[in-house]
Amino acid sequence: MAKIRAVDRRLFLLIEIAARRLNRQADARLKSDAGVSASQAGVLFLLLRRGERRIGALSKTLSLNPPATTGLVDRMEKAGLVSRTTDKTDARGAMIALTAKGTDAANRADKVLKELNADLEARLGDDVADILHDGLTRIVTDES
Repeated sequence: MAKIRAVDRRLFLLIEIAARRLNRQADARLKSDAGVSASQAGVLFLLLRRGERRIGALSKTLSLNPPATTGLVDRMEKAGLVSRTTDKTDARGAMIALTAKGTDAANRADKVLKELNADLEARLGDDVADILHDGLTRIVTDES
């Protein structure tokens, strides 16, 4: 059987469709089980693992534009998931940190995403999951 050329694989389209489907599934489970959206879970995990951050750092790490990150953080602050304080090193900036409610939501969301990851790995098998992980990591860490 002839090998399919990259141009015929439509990798970009498949990745985009798969990402949308996975995000919808994750969003529904996260809202049901942890009370947060997939976007909020990203912020919660980052703060849980790395501690308080400036909005700009959140934007860069999560690959979101700054206005979108500000809106997301505003909604999370209103929900009591994060708190905002003045940056001690630059009074013009704000530091975002988890609240107790945010920490609890992050831990519940972590459980949901571990289950979703396990389901996905079971569907793909170890070898394909490893290849996919390597390939997607290359895309995510490429600065071009």
